Amino acid sequence: MFSGPRWGAWIARPTGEGARHPVTKRMRLGEMDMTCHKCGYKDSYTAFAYLCKNGCPACGESDLRRCPKCGAQCVFSRAEALEGEEREMEGLVGRLMEIHAGSTPEEILEAKRIMARLSDMNNRWNLSRLRELLILKQKEFTSQR
Repeated sequence: MFSGPRWGAWIARPTGEGARHPVTKRMRLGEMDMTCHKCGYKDSYTAFAYLCKNGCPACGESDLRRCPKCGAQCVFSRAEALEGEEREMEGLVGRLMEIHAGSTPEEILEAKRIMARLSDMNNRWNLSRLRELLILKQKEFTSQR
């Protein structure tokens, strides 16, 4: 998980050092992806029908869900999904830091989509430094007009 100092370190990364992360056309708010272990189908975990809880709070709870494509029973672990989301957030912030007010209109649009996705993710994480970065980038792009 993120800690305060680590976040400050990678938010302050110089432009160009972050990994490029293309913004996907499907960006649903507040959803994490799940992949079927049998057929490889990948979608939001909410697309997989909920069957029951699996595990215990001490061990880390997960959901048993049914794949909409092949019907296999799949385990959705929120802890694993959040680790994946952490990596995605790092990539998105890296890409956002590469885009500035003088960038092309397409890149500005990409930055706005990234900021919307990061803002949604931060509703779950509640990271003050990320919130501050999003406010600064929003001001940067609105002052350009």
